[in-house]
This record gives sequence, structure tokens and C-alpha cells, in this order.
Amino acid sequence: MTPLTRTPPGPRPLVVFDLDGTLVRGDSFGHFNRVLLRRARWRMVAVALCLPVIGPLYAFHATRRHAFALVLRLATIGLSADRFQALAVDFAAERTIESNRVALTLARARAHLAAGDRVVIATSCADPLAGAICRALGLTSVDVIASRLTPSRTGMRPLPACRGPRKVTLIRAAGITDPITHAYTDSSVDLPLLIEATHRHLIDPTPTHLTRIHHHLGPNYEVLRSR
Repeated sequence: MTPLTRTPPGPRPLVVFDLDGTLVRGDSFGHFNRVLLRRARWRMVAVALCLPVIGPLYAFHATRRHAFALVLRLATIGLSADRFQALAVDFAAERTIESNRVALTLARARAHLAAGDRVVIATSCADPLAGAICRALGLTSVDVIASRLTPSRTGMRPLPACRGPRKVTLIRAAGITDPITHAYTDSSVDLPLLIEATHRHLIDPTPTHLTRIHHHLGPNYEVLRSR
């Protein structure tokens, strides 16, 4: 493993990791939503009936969040907050099996923690699932900044996601104000985070994401390949 780039003595280094595609593979909350839908046949039927609405909404970036919100409501209507939390914990245990972990990046996270760095997991995955996944990975001494949901009588409603520039905004809103020393992500969606960081680490980026990042940052990043 490439040795960590250390900063000169001074403030405690701040290290930010994305979650999906960086510490675990795939879209955790998307998979969780499908598990919730499959708990009852009527939920799947409801999604099928709503496809003429969901499909066009999902086709465009500007309206995709509305499609997500509708599917989330169908998956969680009638589900108490406590039951939702329990199901998230159960799913996190399955989600973090060895084959789904990105071992290289997990080793980096543990090395940063061992060095005394402050580690933040900032993710568009929603709490409480994001927190449950971090605990299942053994990352119990990290700060988790995740997308938030609010319960209602018609199911869970998503608040604006912890994604893109909002990820940096939410980190700062949480009172984490030190300069970002290291940022780890697989996606160009995290360009605002990468721009803030002194050292940028890209985890298995696709050619499209890598091209976009290179266009904005030049060669000032490290590419890590886990497979």
C-alpha cells in the first residue's frame, strides 16, 4: 500500500471518505430500498403501477430526486422509525460481507485513524443505514455525515441529499471546520470535496469520472485500484 502523505506538524489532519464505491461496493441505499419493497407484494405492485410516473422522472437528472422520493415512500409507508432502524442494522450486516468491502480503502481509513487523524464518512447514503454500515465495518470512531430522512404518515421523506457541493456544506455545518487534508472518492460528483482537499485519492474511477476530474484538477490526485 502506498504510504500516507503526512502533513507538517500542526492541526489534526481531517480525512473525508465517501462510502458507496469507496468503502463498500455499489449503491447501499438503492439496494436497501429494494429489500424494503420486497417485504410485501403490495409494495411491488404499487411500484409497478407507478412506473409510468417514476420512469420519466428518473430519466432526467433534474427530476430524479422526485422518482427516488416516490419509491422511498412506497417502500416505507406504514414502517415505524424504530422498525426502519432495525431493518437498516440487519441489512448493514449483509451489505458488509467481505466480498463487498473495498479492502484497500478500508485499510487506508484504519491507517488514518491509527495515526490520530480525524476521519469523516460523508455520503449520500441515508441515515440510519450509513451509520449502521460504518459500525458493521468496524469504523466506530468516525464522524458520519449522511443524507437525512424524515418520517411521515405516508412513509419516509428525503431531505436534500448529502451530495455534490452540499456534502462540503454539511461537513462545515456539523462544526467540522479544519482544512480537509485527504479526500477519498470514486466519483466526479465529489469534485467540490476534492477541490477542498490537499490530497485527492480516487478509488477505481471509471474513465468518464476520471476524465472529468482530470479536467478540473489536472494531475493532482492519486488513483487507487482495488481490483
